[in-house]
Amino acid sequence: MRILIGSLHFYFISFLFSRTNGFLTLRTPTAHAFPFYNYSYLNLSSVSEAQAPKRARALNFSHNVIEKITQRDLEGFDTLEVLDLSYNRIKDVEPGAFERLLSLVSLNLSFNDKKLLVLGLPPHLKLLPTSEASGSLQLYKYFDESSEAAPEPSASAEELPHSRGSSVLQNINLRLRRSTENLQRAEKNVTVSPTTTLKSNFCRAPINGILDLSNRKLSEAELGLKLDPDHCQAQLDGILELDISHSDLEMDLLSLFILFLPMTNLQSVDASSNKITINTQDVEAICKFPFSKLVFLNISNNPINSLDTLCLPSTIKVIDLSFTNISQIPQNFAKKMMNLENMYVHGNHFIYTVRPAITNAPAKPPSGGVHINAISFVRNQAGTPIESLPKKVKRLEASNCSIVELPEWFAGRMEELLFLDLSSNRISVLPDLPTSLQHLDISNSDIKIIPPRFKSLCNLTIFTIQNNKITDMHPEYFPLTLTRCDISKNKLNTLSLTDTLEKLEYLNVSGNLISRLEAASHLSALAILDSSHNLISELPDHFGKSLPALKYFNLSGNKISFLQRGSLPASLTELDISDNAITTIVEDTFGQLTSLSVLTVQGKHFFCNCDLYWFVNVYIRNPRLRINGKGNLRCSFPPDRRGSLVESSNLTLLRCSLGIQMAITACVAILVVLVLTGLCWRFDGLWYVRMGWYWCMAKRKQYEKRPENKPFDAFVSYSEQDANWTKENLLQKLETDGFKICYHERDFKPGHPVLGNIFYCIENSHKVLFVLSPSFVNSCWCQYELYFAEHRVLNENQDSLIMIVLEDLPPNSVPQKFSKLRKLLKRKTYLRWSPEEHKQKMFWRQLAAVLKTTNEPLVRAENGPAQDTYEME
Repeated sequence: MRILIGSLHFYFISFLFSRTNGFLTLRTPTAHAFPFYNYSYLNLSSVSEAQAPKRARALNFSHNVIEKITQRDLEGFDTLEVLDLSYNRIKDVEPGAFERLLSLVSLNLSFNDKKLLVLGLPPHLKLLPTSEASGSLQLYKYFDESSEAAPEPSASAEELPHSRGSSVLQNINLRLRRSTENLQRAEKNVTVSPTTTLKSNFCRAPINGILDLSNRKLSEAELGLKLDPDHCQAQLDGILELDISHSDLEMDLLSLFILFLPMTNLQSVDASSNKITINTQDVEAICKFPFSKLVFLNISNNPINSLDTLCLPSTIKVIDLSFTNISQIPQNFAKKMMNLENMYVHGNHFIYTVRPAITNAPAKPPSGGVHINAISFVRNQAGTPIESLPKKVKRLEASNCSIVELPEWFAGRMEELLFLDLSSNRISVLPDLPTSLQHLDISNSDIKIIPPRFKSLCNLTIFTIQNNKITDMHPEYFPLTLTRCDISKNKLNTLSLTDTLEKLEYLNVSGNLISRLEAASHLSALAILDSSHNLISELPDHFGKSLPALKYFNLSGNKISFLQRGSLPASLTELDISDNAITTIVEDTFGQLTSLSVLTVQGKHFFCNCDLYWFVNVYIRNPRLRINGKGNLRCSFPPDRRGSLVESSNLTLLRCSLGIQMAITACVAILVVLVLTGLCWRFDGLWYVRMGWYWCMAKRKQYEKRPENKPFDAFVSYSEQDANWTKENLLQKLETDGFKICYHERDFKPGHPVLGNIFYCIENSHKVLFVLSPSFVNSCWCQYELYFAEHRVLNENQDSLIMIVLEDLPPNSVPQKFSKLRKLLKRKTYLRWSPEEHKQKMFWRQLAAVLKTTNEPLVRAENGPAQDTYEME
């Protein structure tokens, strides 16, 4: 056991100094180098040809043509501890050739003649069984794997201590052999003499402390040459950061870190996107690294399958294990990485063990069915793949890891955790979390509710829970310290901003089903609000006053058609109202936004009105305001401008404003009405309209048919001032002569409208007598009677009017509205009453004659010779 432990220790130390190239070339012993020599690939036929120094402690004679080993070949190597004679043609070993090598602890005779038999071995060497027939190197092997004469092992594997450590070293030895072969191919099979040393041109000097070896397709041997301590120590001391990412590097993580040992100032290593693996054997007993400054390690995107045998310096504070093949964080991880503060495990798939529910009696599956209690790829008593985490972890990023739940101890043990990323997992219930947490990202999961216990995270400032299934947001459940919240792409129907979010500075509720925003209190800290792609149709009137510090407001993708005054905070510097149904931009709404510098209006047509004219001239042409989408802003009204670009359409206030157009039209209409009213007033138009209305109404309602046999010979129209003359002279004389005369005081039907009676009497009389005097033209009822009589004349086309001038009418005494009367007085025969007696006889005789005559057609009377118009005396 003591010898085996010593051999492990020796071999590990040898590799610490050999930098994985110990058997590549001949090395001259130095103060810090181990004395071993490489004579491989030299076409040697015997060991003595190399003339190796007697003080050598390790010799490599592999890949030569040696056929026999004699005592003389190995005479004097009293300090030799490691001897590699593999890949030769050895058929015979002289008895006792190895007996004098009292310090020999490692002997490799693999891949020699199948009939090779070794006798006379040092007494302290133990024989290990040969288990691999592939010919790969193992540390203790004395016969070829295919040998038929292999002796029985002197000790079983169970009797050998540290068997796992020896297996690890065997694998390292295997990689060394492969590295030797790769290097020989890289050097184009050039034979290296025993006295040749590595050239310093392989060394790479760091730039500002950074050595960049990324994207170079490095092999393990080439990397070892570039990091060789014998020739590159000066450069290695200046390396603070090492980047070997994306180099297709294929090696073991332990061997990789052995290469880093001479880098005393190394702080950061990026070995991502390679083919680095972790040995399956536990080497914790020898996993001791003297690193004191290494704090960052990135081994993401490597085929790492397990962390059980992870061997890394305990000084690491940041490790990136993203997109590897790890399926769990084992129990020993926290012990190994005790100083770890930041941990990244994105893109892995943790495997869960489903634990059956504990019941008093086991449930019996139904007959004919199959009952599956649990399915798991890995048996894990803890029930969760996260078995341990260092207590000092402050940042944990575990997105897209198929995490279903956190272990029960997580909230109580992770007392220093500040940042937690659990996005893109399968979490359905918000887990218990440590109160120290300041940043939480649990987006892209299946969470439906935020429980009241979430408020216990009294230090949480940033909370991201987008793309879940939350239907209701209760602000009272949120921590008072919250400053940023992203709850977008959920299923929120309403949003109420209360004073419990008084410290909130950023809020994203986009992609929900919110129909209305309610600011129930004064949120003085909220500066950014994203409410895009919802169902918001309007903003409350007091919304702007509730958010006095709001700088950025995104309302795009909603159903807003009108922005009310006061709905936007005056403090806004950036506003997005694109993809809405806005048809009107109110001047007062934007006029108060004195700090606005960015406006986005892309996506919809605007109603081309006064407000848009103001908007174009004040905002679009304002050099201080940057408008996104103004090049695509198009008019939807008027129809001839529909689809035209607002910016280049040369909008005018009259052209674009429907309101101005309507106002001008109304003004013109009012002006026309006023002109018409003035003309009607000047020419008695209202009177004519009123008379026409009375005529139509009277004729339509009461007397639709004209009587064929008229009962009256004449209807007398006179004023009240002429009533005495009319009754005592005119009526008495005519009725004495046998004429049946109709006049209103006697013949109007009681209970009937006056106008109706006037119309009835005129229609039922053969003639109409008008007693003209200055008082006649001033009488309202006489005007009605004259108007109806005129209409009768025009309607029947017969001359039935008789004019009696009782008193002379001054030229201007007849009003303009009696245009017909004025015309008749000029063109028609009329009778004049004279106070002279002899003229009165002629008056009565002419009047009786006219009453007895039939009514002549009016056209002939009007178009007859001029002498028909005369004054009858």
